[in-house]
Amino acid sequence: MEYCSTKQISTFVLALIGFSILVFFIEEYTEESEMDAEMEMKKAFYNKEHSKPAENGLGKAIEYPIEECWKHEPFQVVTQCSPCKEFEIRAIKAAHCLKTGYFDRVNCSKSSTTVLRPCPSPRESRRHEFYFFYFLNSLILILSYLSTIQRKNQLDRAVYQRLPQHF
Repeated sequence: MEYCSTKQISTFVLALIGFSILVFFIEEYTEESEMDAEMEMKKAFYNKEHSKPAENGLGKAIEYPIEECWKHEPFQVVTQCSPCKEFEIRAIKAAHCLKTGYFDRVNCSKSSTTVLRPCPSPRESRRHEFYFFYFLNSLILILSYLSTIQRKNQLDRAVYQRLPQHF
């Protein structure tokens, strides 16, 4: 540290800030790509084309619950990952809210019904977690920079105090 000039330290700090910003943009891009891929996986999982109801040995169609129409027929997501209300979670104990606290409103094409299903993962909570992580790292960066400057000043003072002793 005694051998680094102020210019070198400030260049290093600017490089760290630039690197942090670069990591931020790469993370945003990766997060969006992951979200798109995750949505495609969810659609593939939920949209398994069971266009015809299963048949038993006698040739009769097996019925399925209308609440699960999205598992057996094509659907369209009307509202995506909406938070459940406290009343739905605690008082009614709605099946679509118990698992995650979020739900999708789905419109089934063949039966023309609108049903609610649990949402696998809320997108906004992950985004808030990332912003908290980024803010925390930025705070640590600033504190590290300030402590480095303070330590450099202490070492410079010590060198200047030893300097008259050599002459």
